[in-house]
Formats: sequence, C-alpha cells, structure tokens
Amino acid sequence: MSDELDLRTEEQTPPATAADDAVIERHELPPPTVRTVEADRKPAAHEAPFKKSLVREYFESAVVTLIMALFGMTFIVQAVKVPTGSMKNTIVIQDHLLVNKFIFGPNDYLRLPIFPQRAIRRGDVIVFKFPKDPQTNFVKRVIGLPGETIEYKQGKVFINSEELPEHQVYVKSQAPEDLKDLEITKDPGPHQGAQWTVYLYEDEHSVATTFNNENGDYAVHQPFKIPVKGEPLPEEIKNNPELARIYDADNDGRYDSDQYFCMGDNRDNSLDSRFWGTVPRDQVVGHAMFVYWSIDRSTDAGSFLTRTRWSRTGKLIK
Repeated sequence: MSDELDLRTEEQTPPATAADDAVIERHELPPPTVRTVEADRKPAAHEAPFKKSLVREYFESAVVTLIMALFGMTFIVQAVKVPTGSMKNTIVIQDHLLVNKFIFGPNDYLRLPIFPQRAIRRGDVIVFKFPKDPQTNFVKRVIGLPGETIEYKQGKVFINSEELPEHQVYVKSQAPEDLKDLEITKDPGPHQGAQWTVYLYEDEHSVATTFNNENGDYAVHQPFKIPVKGEPLPEEIKNNPELARIYDADNDGRYDSDQYFCMGDNRDNSLDSRFWGTVPRDQVVGHAMFVYWSIDRSTDAGSFLTRTRWSRTGKLIK
C-alpha cells in the first residue's frame, strides 16, 4: 500500500525539467536593479556646489530684459514724443506718450477672438506714419471713417451731411511755435453726444482761422468721400511715385487699404487730412494711451524735477 501511494504521488507530481527551471527562474528571481553612476556617486569632500558668478547673473538678466523690451517695443507698445501743438490741449508739446500697437491688430481683416483687438473708431487718437514722409510719426484724432462723406466748414464737421457733435471751446490765437498751452476764453458747453473737445481761435478773422477755413484741398467747403480699399486712385496720387508707394504698393491703380480722415484738436493750428489727404490703415502705428512723462521747455529756468509736468503724468488720452 505504501508503495502504491508513493507511486501515485510521484505520478501526480512529475519531475521538473530544464525548461521548467527556466520558467521558475524567470518568475521568482527579482528584476535587476538599474542604477546610474551619477546617482550613486557621492561628491568628493573637496568639491563645492556649482554657483554662477555675479557677472554672469547680471549678464543673463540684462539679456532677458533686453529681449523682453525689444519684443514689447516691436509688438505691444511704443514710446513717442510730441513736438508740435496740433493736439493742444488734449496733448501738449513735449508730452511723452505710450502707444498701444496691439489693440488694432495687423489689419482690419485678421481678427482672433482670443486677442483684445478691435477696429479703429471715430474719436480714437492714433499715431501713424505721415504719408508724405513715412519716417515721421503724426498724432491726430480719427474724424472720418472709410466710405463716409466728410465736409469741414466754418469750424464744424459734417459726416454724411449731418453735423458731428463736438465740444467746441474758444481760445486766444497762438503762434504755431508757442510752447504754452492754449488759453481758453469761452466755453459754450458740449453739444449733445460730444465725446471729445476741440479748440477754435476766438478771432474768426485771424490769419490762421481764415487759412484753415479756406485753403484745405480735402473736405474744406466741399464734400469729400473717404476712400475704401480697392477704389481707384486719384490722378494726384498716381502721378506722384512717393505717394503711390504708400497708397498703392502693388501698383494696380487702387487703394491697398481703407483710409481714415484725421484732424488735430487744435483746429486752427493743425496740419492734418484737410491739407494732405487720408491716412492708410496699414500706416497706423497704434492707439495713444497715456502720458508717461511731460516736461515744460518754455523756459530754461529750474531743474529737471521742477520742469517736469507732474500733473500730466499718467493722464489718459481721450
């Protein structure tokens, strides 16, 4: 009986083969431990931890700051100085402005909802490249939009035959090179719906007032339709190679972009669209945001601190 029992036990449990031993080894042996040399290596007692030199830290900080500044100045903001009084008293001579280059986007036809961009509106104070001298930046207020008919007569603006509501304030006549602010003599109050203020000389017979009311080539005492993209160019632009490069870069005889009619708030002392034409959309640099610094250069007396117009610092341009 015991022999039979032993036999059955041996039959139920066959001896392990070499293949079975290999399987057992694969399942039972622990996986090999992968260890890196760097992890196991302990620093020698004489080795000091790595530390950047002070010069290198300053250099890297300067490089990062420069890159950020160049990016910002190229795509986001730009600083400009105002050398003339065409926008008095909204913007005065020697105001230094920050210009938002991003808000209008690259053009009116590329708009992404994730970016805070919008179209140019009437009343916006914009900085743009002067069409007759693109190296010079001008700052004016947008008065007429593409496709509108505009007319300027006796100090009033008419858009599509309707008077544009503006807050008209009367001031003393002033020489163009005068650095002082305009002196207000009469303020009748704003018209209903007026959103900005313009300044007119109280003497309607002064040389400046007469010139501005009579001698403009565009919209002065005659309706002028503001061009839109694709419209044919007038002969005076076609026959002027410098202007043709600005308004018609592809040389197809049509406007490359929408046009805007811009004027200065100092209406009787402003070289604006009444005299040289419209502003192409692709020449607009950006929207004037606020004054970051202003200095009074009407006198040489005093120091930098006393001549700084502290009251204008941070003033929003409206």
